[in-house]
Amino acid sequence: MTEPLIYTIKGNIPISSLDYSAVWLDTADFIKLTETYRLEGEIVKESVHIYMKRALESTIEQGIFG
Repeated sequence: MTEPLIYTIKGNIPISSLDYSAVWLDTADFIKLTETYRLEGEIVKESVHIYMKRALESTIEQGIFG
């Protein structure tokens, strides 16, 4: 069986040789998951996933052109 690889800044590396950590942040507005992969202490891949609990508020500015 072939060991899974993960693409990093150092190229494709067997996932078993990396240290993985996940940090969750849960606020009133959003939930954020940060996934970090390290090779000998160096961050070689990091991803962030965000789930918005509330819609972003935006304003629409209209101008009159004449």
